[in-house]
Amino acid sequence: MQLGECEKLHVTIGQVKIGRAGQSLHAILGSCIGLGILDPANGIFGLAHCLLSKSSQPSTKICGRHVDQAVYSLKKLMELDSRSMRKLQGIVVGGANMTLPEDADPARMVGQINSTFAYKTLREEGLRRIHEDVGGMLGRQITIDCTSGEFTVSAIPRLEAQR
Repeated sequence: MQLGECEKLHVTIGQVKIGRAGQSLHAILGSCIGLGILDPANGIFGLAHCLLSKSSQPSTKICGRHVDQAVYSLKKLMELDSRSMRKLQGIVVGGANMTLPEDADPARMVGQINSTFAYKTLREEGLRRIHEDVGGMLGRQITIDCTSGEFTVSAIPRLEAQR
């Protein structure tokens, strides 16, 4: 690896990954939720790509398919306990309305349900600093630079159907 280069870790649907200095975490999201936990003091960062909110059964399996399982998995992989969560930063990104008209009831949209559940779950785990960029009609890309500890969220423009 040359100076200025870093290993890009792509987090796809249902995955949970952690990164350290020299790496970056990336996810492209529509209605799915990108759920991140940042621990810059210890140089470890986690990102999950969640499809749904609550799993039907609690499990000790490392998985990001459901928000509740992703939070468990991130804590396990990052070796976090409940006391340390108050010092960290959380990210909830995505949850866009990708398929229905703009005037659809957001409370019934899977993205809105996922993002609300994700925020609530992180708060219950003790996180107080949570960055949110959710909802709307556009997908998003999130990148977490595990060397600097900074993250960026970019909107992905919709491609209109050709007539």
